[in-house]
Amino acid sequence: MTMTVTGMRSNKLVNMDIEQLRGWATFMDRAMVASLVATILAVAALGITTWLSFRFSNAVRAQEYAAIHRYKVEMGKHAADLEQEISRARERTMALEQAASDADARAARAARESAAASEKARSAEVDAEEVRKRVAELGKQVREAAARPPEPKPEPKPEPAPAPVVAAEPPPPVTKEEVTPESTAASPAAPPSPIVASLKKYAGTKAAVYVLDEASDAPAIGATISGYLSDAGWAPLTWTWSGVGGIVGVVVLIKDGSDPATDEAASAVLEALRSAGFNAAKGNWPADWRRFRGTLNGPQTPGPTEAPIRIVIGSRAR
Repeated sequence: MTMTVTGMRSNKLVNMDIEQLRGWATFMDRAMVASLVATILAVAALGITTWLSFRFSNAVRAQEYAAIHRYKVEMGKHAADLEQEISRARERTMALEQAASDADARAARAARESAAASEKARSAEVDAEEVRKRVAELGKQVREAAARPPEPKPEPKPEPAPAPVVAAEPPPPVTKEEVTPESTAASPAAPPSPIVASLKKYAGTKAAVYVLDEASDAPAIGATISGYLSDAGWAPLTWTWSGVGGIVGVVVLIKDGSDPATDEAASAVLEALRSAGFNAAKGNWPADWRRFRGTLNGPQTPGPTEAPIRIVIGSRAR
């Protein structure tokens, strides 16, 4: 009994093991199929993912290249705009520098003109005082001449109207030259005027006298100055200058590079004109000596630009 039971138990255990093995084999087959399917799906998913990643990378690269190209184009335009702004700023800076230079030049010219005007004013005051003294002396001489008794004559004649009242008044001109002893004709051998005497040292000097056409009083003053120079032995020639305006007074100019003798003669003319009451100043020719604006009417030979000294007569020369 006991042995039979033991033998039956042994058979049952063996049979259960085989079934279990079969079940496990079936399960393993299914698991392998499932694993193979999962592997295939994973490989497919990996391939799809790789392909999508490659496409996405290409798209990103294309977008990045397009963005970089647009950025380069925009930066090029911006750089060109910046260069144009820098060029305009440089031009504005140059214009401001030129304006500042012109302002400095105008300020320096105004300072020189102010100094010249102050010197002229002082000279005019001295000349006016001298003229007043000479007029007083002439009036005294006229009164003394009128107070003398008339010389005896063979036949009595009515005395002429006494001239002291009219002659005692100062003559209309008030310049130093017109009240010299030459004007009174007191002596036929009267000495030359001071302006002529001061210029005789430079006799033979050539001078061009430019008379401004727009100045109404310039021709008469030009003739007076040319007469002084001629009496002093100079060689002046006169031209009428038209088409130019804005020159005030008498301006004495010398050619650039002239010798010291020419510069000394020009300074002597300047001082002589100032002492005679003229509104005279010394200046520089603003361009080439042979170039000038407007038109010069006068002698053809020698030319108007050959003389080393120019005397330009503008408005309000006296």
